[in-house]
Amino acid sequence: MVLNSVQAEASSMENENETGENPVEETFQHELNEKVEQISPGRDDIPEGIPADEPYVGQEFESEAAAHASYNAYATRVGFIIRVSKLSRSRRDGSAIGRALVCNKEGFRMPDKREKIVRQRAETRVGCRAMILVRKVSSGKWVVTKFVKEHTHPLAPGKGRRDCIYDQYPNEHNKIRELTQQLAIEKKRAATYKRHLELIFEQIEEHNESLSKKIQHIVDRVREIESKEQQSRV
Repeated sequence: MVLNSVQAEASSMENENETGENPVEETFQHELNEKVEQISPGRDDIPEGIPADEPYVGQEFESEAAAHASYNAYATRVGFIIRVSKLSRSRRDGSAIGRALVCNKEGFRMPDKREKIVRQRAETRVGCRAMILVRKVSSGKWVVTKFVKEHTHPLAPGKGRRDCIYDQYPNEHNKIRELTQQLAIEKKRAATYKRHLELIFEQIEEHNESLSKKIQHIVDRVREIESKEQQSRV
């Protein structure tokens, strides 16, 4: 009964706004802390039938970051990507007291007004409800108050985050690969053009030097002739 009560109250917390502003927050927090502490098992008291790395209601963490790292490790093993979602803050001092970590396929993408003029993006949100909700209790620890295990889409066990992203954006990945190959070709072509231009500039420079020498030779000859004519007149 206590567990069901905590889950119900934790579920109601999802409907709060991001700042967690609630006129009865302190009373709610105190009661929730008491109920969570009653059901929170010790580190060595994991409920039967639950894998060691699978989240469960009542699981404790030293910090929000530790909860995030644990759920991320679980997601990597199972085959999905997590996304940081709603944050609840204390009305009293503004400190973080609750956090929702969801599957990155949670919700649905809002219609983009630009879709008529730009290429449509791949659909990646399918309304998946898998998530965990962690809440900070009076002891300072963070406790899992809600865990939804089931996903509404295929998972990719054993794949890393990068592979999962590639699976979600296959067309974009192929496009990036094609553009990368084209870029490499264009770089080689640009290098060839650069070398040709350098050769042309070298030839122009050599031609200018040769032309300058010829002009200087002509000027010297003209001066020499003029000097001889002046001497003959004298």
